[in-house]
Amino acid sequence: MGLPGQLRVLILARCVNRLGGFSMAFLGVLLLRDLDAGPAGTALVLTCFGLATIPSRLLGGHLADAWGRRPTMLLGLSGCAVAQLVIAAAPTYAWALAGAVLLGLAYEIVEPPTQALVSDLVPADDRSFAYSALNASLAVAGVLAGLVAAAVSGFGLRWLFVVDAATCLACAVLVAGAVPASRRPPAQGPLDQEEAADPVGNCTLDEKDDRVPGSRRGSDSPGQRWVGALTDRRLVRVVALGTVAATVTMVVVFGVPLLVGQRGMAPSVTGWVLAAGAAASVPGARLVVVLRRRVGDRGVLLTGEATAALGLTALALADGPLALAAGLVVFDVGSLLVISTMMAGAGTLAPEGSRGTYLAVLGLTWGLATTAAPGILTTLGTAYGPGAPFAASAAALLAAAVVRAVTEPGQRRQRPRLRRRTSLGGLPPAYDRSGSTT
Repeated sequence: MGLPGQLRVLILARCVNRLGGFSMAFLGVLLLRDLDAGPAGTALVLTCFGLATIPSRLLGGHLADAWGRRPTMLLGLSGCAVAQLVIAAAPTYAWALAGAVLLGLAYEIVEPPTQALVSDLVPADDRSFAYSALNASLAVAGVLAGLVAAAVSGFGLRWLFVVDAATCLACAVLVAGAVPASRRPPAQGPLDQEEAADPVGNCTLDEKDDRVPGSRRGSDSPGQRWVGALTDRRLVRVVALGTVAATVTMVVVFGVPLLVGQRGMAPSVTGWVLAAGAAASVPGARLVVVLRRRVGDRGVLLTGEATAALGLTALALADGPLALAAGLVVFDVGSLLVISTMMAGAGTLAPEGSRGTYLAVLGLTWGLATTAAPGILTTLGTAYGPGAPFAASAAALLAAAVVRAVTEPGQRRQRPRLRRRTSLGGLPPAYDRSGSTT
């Protein structure tokens, strides 16, 4: 089945934006090399950026439900472009700090409306296929982005931020021309049997003890939307374990370019390594479907956490480009399994009129992660060496897997069947900028 034309344009727009999305991975290197920030000063800028993304994600979720998908996306994309240009032209450390804070305030606004639009434009039966198409397209764009980063970084790191600003504006033009402006999706009717299953907690929506009372339609009151999301215990459970996965991802996003320099490799190696990791996401999206059919969502999550931990261990020990690329490929496959499954779970939990709010709450994991990752890199890297942050991240993921295995029940019942196109999707990016959140 084909995708709606508006969704095709949305995917194209985000892919265009993704082409410049590796600039943030080089911010720490820019601060150290061009502005003599030092490890402490670099960590401060990256931490301030992470803190600023928290209200950014909340604002994006609120405006997506209350103001509209399209104007919210345009606000975020325009703000990102301005901030990227401030960083690119920054003559001093203070200007770079100001640009990073401004970028953080705009960085996450676009994510909740994007993720909500996928559900708005596609019927429930085909929603997982739509997320799969978005993921696969962004993965291909990520490969090209790594090649762009490798080529542009040779002319100077500042040009990466100029390219990112240009892709933000190009994305905004596409969004303005084709993305629908309405803020309310059409009524979907009752849930089908597959959507009624909770893909993260392995329980059904009939178990409403910790769910927002009432129907699937969200409230028009912003306060009720936020209270409903923040008190939905199943969403809180997803957020708690998702914070670990997001923090580990941001350690990789910020840490790999620094590791390349610390291991004595050229900056262009970073782009090639990141391209290899992004390329692994293409078959990885199919792996999500295959594993889910065999072991269920809980099994996918446990497999992903173990796989990502293995990749992190390889990164901690890597001393050359090939070893670095291999570790990143393994990590990216595992990370895709974990994050895509969590995103699909949050999207299914969300009432129809509160999708932006629910996805914004889940997206807070990326703000927390982006805030914590620089401190982890600086503290552990300084005290124990450049590989220590990656080894510690591997241990944290394995601990999360143990907690999940102990606290989450296995699959309670077998679904009658899964559609052939079933896939899970919705990586953050920002850290698609990854990281993500996204």
